Amino acid sequence: MTAETAGTGQQDAAGGPPGGDGVPEPAAVSTPAAAAEVAAATEMVAAAESGALTRPLAGLVAAWCALAVGIAAKDGRYGAWSITAVLAGWGVAAVTVALLGGSPGPASWLGGPVRLAARRLGRSTPWLSWRVTWVAVALVVGLGPPLRHPRYYGTGWWAEVADWCSIAAGLLAAAGVVAALLAPPPRPAAPAPAGALSTPAAPAVPAGPSRPPEALEPPGTAAPALAWALDALRGGRAFGVVVALAATAGVATVIAAPDPRIDVFHLLQASSRGLTDGVNMYHQVWLTGRPGDLHGGLVDVYPYLPATSVLLAPFRLLLGDVRYGLLAALVVAVYAVRALGRRDAPWLPVVPLLVLVFPESCYALEQSWTEPLLVACLAVMVWAAYGGRGAVAVVAFAVALASKQHVVLLVPVAAAWPAFGRRRTAAACGLGLVLVAPWVLDDPGAFFHDAVRTNLSYPVLDHSLSVTGWAHHFGISLGFGTTAVALAAAYLLAWRARGDAAGFAAGGALVLLTVVELNKQSFFNHYTLPMALLVLAIATTLAPPATDRPPVPR
Repeated sequence: MTAETAGTGQQDAAGGPPGGDGVPEPAAVSTPAAAAEVAAATEMVAAAESGALTRPLAGLVAAWCALAVGIAAKDGRYGAWSITAVLAGWGVAAVTVALLGGSPGPASWLGGPVRLAARRLGRSTPWLSWRVTWVAVALVVGLGPPLRHPRYYGTGWWAEVADWCSIAAGLLAAAGVVAALLAPPPRPAAPAPAGALSTPAAPAVPAGPSRPPEALEPPGTAAPALAWALDALRGGRAFGVVVALAATAGVATVIAAPDPRIDVFHLLQASSRGLTDGVNMYHQVWLTGRPGDLHGGLVDVYPYLPATSVLLAPFRLLLGDVRYGLLAALVVAVYAVRALGRRDAPWLPVVPLLVLVFPESCYALEQSWTEPLLVACLAVMVWAAYGGRGAVAVVAFAVALASKQHVVLLVPVAAAWPAFGRRRTAAACGLGLVLVAPWVLDDPGAFFHDAVRTNLSYPVLDHSLSVTGWAHHFGISLGFGTTAVALAAAYLLAWRARGDAAGFAAGGALVLLTVVELNKQSFFNHYTLPMALLVLAIATTLAPPATDRPPVPR
């Protein structure tokens, strides 16, 4: 996979790539609705032929795939293959954000092998890169669950249910990708009756702006059963089935591991329950009463911000387990991402699902890691800001800021995004402070100790999946200066890519990835938030043009 995937995006001199991939002849359009669709199709084709769609899309997908493989290789711990994969994902993300910011040089260099392969195949670069991009997604989501489904605490029949539902969800999502690649383009509209007004039609394109014209296959004569199956795999029902399977796998995971011996689970359970008794979470102690309690983890420190337990408290009180809230947050994120695009787009069965269906997703849920709350908040924020719902976007970002400390790194990126802007960013920061204030005012010292000092004083761990952990193996200590320089470069690239939702999401992913890669302790869960932001960038890259959306109030 590469970040640069479309050279000039032009067709062969004969009008299309060899093998019948040329664009069908124009046809007349007989209705105003059809004329509007033709105009939209013309704009999509123009964007695809310029490579504006395919190049950043391939880079975003390549970065996501590399990170997914890297964190699954050793369950989010350091290893030769895992560190190589996540570093590759970080690099491709940086190159893609630079491309979005108008610097195609590095992307062009990385795209050399793709251009060479395309020439050897007698195809254009967009034709090949489009297929490579989506085949990579199908392989990761389809093969990830069968190959990687670790169990640390889950046992019994419910653990088997979780495994099989995860495998089925991944395979069905992968089948949806393959179905989208095999989908023939719709035939041009029938000619208008003699004497009727007609408008020249644009070349036929598939539903949704997600496939360049060179990626299309001729209509062919597929059997009706096969055509029906392909349509079903690309449809909304298949999407719903994948969500249901993944949700069932999540529920089964929780049931199979009712008492995981990890500090995160117990501190979230106790702090969420303590809210109803008016207990300050920064004063609480969480113990299991067993020898070797929590494997030496946190027993008297609450390392998050208060909104995390506030959001999970209803699930703790009603269902007895905070992990149901984390699963619900992922489902909310899936539908928020789905709402960004057109319902008939052929990429629909998989892109929103990438925040829910990926290798070892149930492992992350079993461990009670809280990133799904942030994923849901940021997905709702992007959906709301993209659609002109400013108040909803502000509240969603504020809740994310009040849930976990490192979300503050996205504040400059959000301020540079015109659809959100500085005033909304300031409002979200103010609201976030209001949400946190009760616990700060109750005991400033306890809040500072748990939420700030503890996080800054963590030691470097050899098994940390980060450059800092890697260097520690060789006795090299990377100070804050290295992080500051890398973070400044990431912010510069993110600032240059500002302007639309894809720029915000991709730039935010790069900023968070930079911190994760240079952090003293980085593991599986720390990568899942940048990966979700890459999914948001993919979805908004494939979404309808901004002109199709309601005007965004400033």
